[in-house]
Amino acid sequence: VHGQVANAELSNRISRTIETAAVPFGAPVQRGAADHGAVAFTNGDFLGLAILNPAVPGNVATATTPDIYPVGFTAAIMTQGQMYVTAGEAVVPGDDVYYVTATKRYTTTAAAGAVGPLTGVFFDTSGGNGDLVEISVGNRTA
Repeated sequence: VHGQVANAELSNRISRTIETAAVPFGAPVQRGAADHGAVAFTNGDFLGLAILNPAVPGNVATATTPDIYPVGFTAAIMTQGQMYVTAGEAVVPGDDVYYVTATKRYTTTAAAGAVGPLTGVFFDTSGGNGDLVEISVGNRTA
């Protein structure tokens, strides 16, 4: 599932409070302005990826947005490890990783609405548009 930790190899996870806007599971985040805060990644210092969390309560994640960390919620952030994400185009292992905010998919190329490349993040498996693929945060090199 998009945003799910892929395996138990070397990994690091931290908790941060979402500050200004909801962050989708599997999306990249950066440091926020407050202590232990996080916001959706734009062009700051890449912090990690928001981990899928089925425990986000229904009263804050509505039926129309069940796959997000809402503002004020403590998010699990993976700063190192392997994660499943949805590809937005054909990808191969070792490719740079960009995130397209409008589609919540990952690509290998810069495009309108894409952020990245994410520092130290590479595709670890291949796939096509819409496929579930694995990316590596800090565990692989190109």
